[in-house]
Amino acid sequence: MSGDAVSWRETKAKRRAAQPEVTDEEWAARDEAARYATEAYVLGYHLRELRVARGLTQAEVAKRLEVSQARVSQIERGRIHNMEAIRAYAAALGARVSLVIEWEDGVIKVA
Repeated sequence: MSGDAVSWRETKAKRRAAQPEVTDEEWAARDEAARYATEAYVLGYHLRELRVARGLTQAEVAKRLEVSQARVSQIERGRIHNMEAIRAYAAALGARVSLVIEWEDGVIKVA
């Protein structure tokens, strides 16, 4: 690396060194929570993009879902708590959710 840049590995090592009381299991749980939050944020962003592409307002989607406009905004910002919320939102946009399990040489459709 050049200049004052620090690698992500170094940053994480410094963070761990500064909090020696945190166990490896706790770090793993924090990392998993951060991954989940990032994935939810990205999903919310894509749902918003789909809504906009369909020419719908948050208020219109809220009416279809029978929730508040504020709840639609929360979903679009990644505050998604379960698969049913994702399915309902997709259905309100005329889309559907399919769930698959994939591995190197196969796929199983779950739902």
